[in-house]
Amino acid sequence: MDGSKGKKALSLCILRVLEKHATKEQPLTTRQIISLLDADFSMVAERKAVGRNLILLQEMGFELSTYQDNGKGYYLLSSQKSATDRSEYRALLLDALLRAPASEGALALIKGLQDPTAPIVAVPSVRRRLSAELPSILDSIKNAISNGVQITFLYNNLRTDGSLQPQRSTPYLASPYAIALADETYYVIMSISGYGKPLCYRCDLMSDISLTDTPVRSVTELQDCQDGLDVKSFIRRSLYQSNEADTHVLLCARHLIGALWDAFASTVTMDEEGDMVRACVVAPWSQVREFLLKNLKHAVLLAPEYRCTQLKDDLLATVSCYPNRQ
Repeated sequence: MDGSKGKKALSLCILRVLEKHATKEQPLTTRQIISLLDADFSMVAERKAVGRNLILLQEMGFELSTYQDNGKGYYLLSSQKSATDRSEYRALLLDALLRAPASEGALALIKGLQDPTAPIVAVPSVRRRLSAELPSILDSIKNAISNGVQITFLYNNLRTDGSLQPQRSTPYLASPYAIALADETYYVIMSISGYGKPLCYRCDLMSDISLTDTPVRSVTELQDCQDGLDVKSFIRRSLYQSNEADTHVLLCARHLIGALWDAFASTVTMDEEGDMVRACVVAPWSQVREFLLKNLKHAVLLAPEYRCTQLKDDLLATVSCYPNRQ
């Protein structure tokens, strides 16, 4: 079973096992739950992991009768509220599974968890490049953050065949502080030994990670982090080159209304102007620029003026790369 999906799915699978097999008259022991996870989902789980996920289900509001309650095992207490919660929980976890990296085992697990009469079909994104080592990379980084220790690692570029090539032969020594997920990519915020600012690294481009016994450098010692690390703000600044959400005015074709909502959500307001739509977008320039370039023939930037000039210069420079050919 694929590591990342197996971990995400364990609590959902336990819930399905209890729904399908456990009753008040015949509750399930932990050993039986482990056996049924293997039989129904080909999932291998340790006793402690099952125990943790049973507690997690209770913390999330699912009503369970436990061994401590009845002296026999576990089963779900029947109530309409519990049924509604279970349905919502399954939907949330299935959504997470469907968006996660795919493998044959994981796809089989998703098939087993879904309603066979109305399954959701996941179509993998052609834009995502996912490392098979990513789950173990994330685990190593999380362990280092939890234990407050530094790590050593290699950072890589991609070769033309998609394999990793180290940027340098000697590993980096770094203090990891937080992991963030942005644009379907995992990043870790760290300070590199000998450097005074926090930096952002893609986790899927890291390899050969080892934990050290050296405590991490205090984040408050780093530049612009005297009051701590604002993870969301730092990621926005690192990825989009700006933490400021400026106001941009666009004139777009009506068929882009849905695309505007998808791209900018609650940060966009729109007014109809004949066959067009005037949109006021509050977002970093990099996001607005990406939207404009994606919809060149159907979206025009009206303001601010200096961004209009910048975009025009970029487009003219791009055109110059394509000389006329006889």
